[in-house]
Order: sequence, then structure tokens, then C-alpha cells
Amino acid sequence: MNRLNITVLYFITALFISCKTEPDAKAVRQEVLNIHDKLMIDGEKVIKNKMKLDTLLVSDRIKLSPDSTKQKQKIGDLISRLNAADEKMMDWMHFFKDDFKGKTKQEDLEYYKAEMIKIRAVEDSYIKVTRESDSLIAVYQIK
Repeated sequence: MNRLNITVLYFITALFISCKTEPDAKAVRQEVLNIHDKLMIDGEKVIKNKMKLDTLLVSDRIKLSPDSTKQKQKIGDLISRLNAADEKMMDWMHFFKDDFKGKTKQEDLEYYKAEMIKIRAVEDSYIKVTRESDSLIAVYQIK
């Protein structure tokens, strides 16, 4: 009985080890494309926020402010960061190869994993700069 339990335990362990699943290139590619699609929508918000801040920068609300130089610099910096985030996305899209075919499946997987890291970095910059611009826009109550 004890020997039977050990044998069964051995086979169950072997089964679990052999069933270890590694994501395939298609799944990782699809996740990369899903993030891209989401960022395309977020990109619209980045552009809208940039336009709102451009308008604010030349408005009387800033010109008449006692610390207008400091505010202009802050807004200008934020506009530059919005532009940089948008450029980062454009660069990623320019260099991304949707139909990448390596010599092996492992090469395909490694390519799409590397692209996942890059698109996540773009996503992080979008999130950060959008939050900051949203809060500044809210302070000035721009619609």
C-alpha cells in the first residue's frame, strides 16, 4: 500500500511538472496588440490634454497670475512630457513588427516578450503624464 502511494505520488508530480505552461508567441503577441489598442485610445486623451494646456499657456489666467513665470514653466514642462509620451508611442509603432517570424518559435516568443516590455514602458509614461496633466487641468477647471 505504501509503495503504491509513493508510485501514484511520483506520477502525479511528474504530470504537474510536465504540464508547466509557457505562453506561446501568439498569446504574447495578442496581449501586446491589446495594450496597443488601449494606448491608441489613451493617446487621444494625451493629445486633448496637450491642446488644453496649450490653450491655458496663452490664456489670461496664466498671464495675470502673480507667479506666471513659474506656472508657464510647469505647463511647458508638462506639454513637453505629453509630447515625449506620444513620440514614444509613435516610435514603438514604427519599429514594431506585427508579422515577425524568427527562425524558431522561441525567437518569436522572445521578440514579443521584448515588445511587451517596451509597450508597458509606453503605457507607464502615458498613465503618469495623463494623471499629472489631468490634475493640473482640474486645478484650472478647464473643460
